[in-house]
Amino acid sequence: MWRMHRANGLSSHAVIIPRPHGAIFAWFLNGRALGFRHLDDWTSAIHCSDQMQAQNWAIGWRLAADDNDGPPDS
Repeated sequence: MWRMHRANGLSSHAVIIPRPHGAIFAWFLNGRALGFRHLDDWTSAIHCSDQMQAQNWAIGWRLAADDNDGPPDS
């Protein structure tokens, strides 16, 4: 779903994994799984992802470029 970074070299990312009856939202720090949530549907999983991304942004995380784990070029 998204990848973020911090100036101190940390990276974070999140994924949504489809399931027959819902989805799993999982988040990672420096490539290591930190947690996951089982959700009833994709809408809930996307909402959870958006909330975590907003919380990360509020404490200094920024979106990473698509081609690497570093800061965006612009």
